[in-house]
Amino acid sequence: MKMNKKLIKIVLLMVILGSSILGLAGCGEQTNNDNKDNSQVQESKDEGLKEYNGDTEDYTGYVTCTEMEGVEFKYPENYKSAGTSTQPAFQDQEIAGASVNIVSSAMPKGYSFENYIDASIKGVKSQMTINGEINKEYINLNGRKAAKLTYSATSQGITLQVTQVVIEKDAKAYILTMGGFESDSEALAPKIDKMIKSF
Repeated sequence: MKMNKKLIKIVLLMVILGSSILGLAGCGEQTNNDNKDNSQVQESKDEGLKEYNGDTEDYTGYVTCTEMEGVEFKYPENYKSAGTSTQPAFQDQEIAGASVNIVSSAMPKGYSFENYIDASIKGVKSQMTINGEINKEYINLNGRKAAKLTYSATSQGITLQVTQVVIEKDAKAYILTMGGFESDSEALAPKIDKMIKSF
């Protein structure tokens, strides 16, 4: 029973991590973009971005999450729902503490995607203890520019390895948060890679 409460706490922590990006982007610099969706990858501007393409993956054994209007992603079929209809979250039944969730919010007016990401990183750092740095990488995710953030975070005595992918679509920011205990990072890596490519 005690382990179940700890796992629920971990899933809630992952949801908080995803939500912290949304609520704390207001401390960054602004650049006027009138909330237009400028995240389609443009060859001349974003050449060299690492490509993540879900079309090349075999998703046998994965389920599609369509609860978040505007986007979808796939997660392993052994993950069970631990969220709500407005904040979908799924917990791995084989690797204790591993989970994935997605949240969304309107992009703040006047923010470029890059400014939003920089402000979000400051927000995450202000909400919890980050072990080391937050690694930021811009990627080409199925033809759309995305930001991939990876870091180790500690809150309430629990240390997690976290990967977050942020995209902008139709003037909204969507944040896919995946992770689990640091000791399970190697086992989770292939699942996380597939979930990112499916987003």
